[in-house]
Amino acid sequence: MKNACIFLLSLVTFIATAQKSEVLKTLKEYHFDENFLLENLKDSDAQYSFDVNTTNVIGGKTTIQIAKFDATQEVGKRWILLKENGKEPTKKQLRTFDKTHNTKDKVNGTIDDNSWRIEKDTDNEIVITFQYDKKSLPKRFRYLGDCKGLAYFNKKTKKLEKAEYVNLKDIQIKIFKVKKLDLVVYYDYNDEFNTYLISKEDIRMTIKFLGQIMEANDINILSNYKKN
Repeated sequence: MKNACIFLLSLVTFIATAQKSEVLKTLKEYHFDENFLLENLKDSDAQYSFDVNTTNVIGGKTTIQIAKFDATQEVGKRWILLKENGKEPTKKQLRTFDKTHNTKDKVNGTIDDNSWRIEKDTDNEIVITFQYDKKSLPKRFRYLGDCKGLAYFNKKTKKLEKAEYVNLKDIQIKIFKVKKLDLVVYYDYNDEFNTYLISKEDIRMTIKFLGQIMEANDINILSNYKKN
């Protein structure tokens, strides 16, 4: 029995390694590094500063925030709220924003080697699935460990267009129990920096709050990237 278990474990490891090798071979053809899928998690060693405009809609209430991420500041002070609904933020709004965005957690995400798959391969696009190792994620992104990731590549442009994350079970984000999550991250390739940069994040959720089911939507527009 022990030998059978060892054999099965070796077989699973071999299959997972072969699957990842096949995916990484495909990614290489598109001149793509898997680490690009981790960039938006890496506050602790981020290379770029940028501006962000956020529109949040929940329960019929809309909040618009103008903020920036300053990679030259120390970890825990890099996210800075500039305006909320067109006004200078109050102390309470600053505290809430700081608690939500800033962290001193230096752990950066990694992708589970066993999760790589080629999900779809057509004349126009190739879709690759993956999943983050939950233990490696910063606290405020821990929920992504319970989500399936999909990376969409355009075969004609040979570029990554977007990554999508959908939850595999109910998850907790901030104070909300999320029944359904659809997070889409759009990328642009920056020729000056020779890398992909996030241009937009569209987060749509079905949440349960105070016993009620409601829809929520966050749209983040990122711009004015500067390398430090």
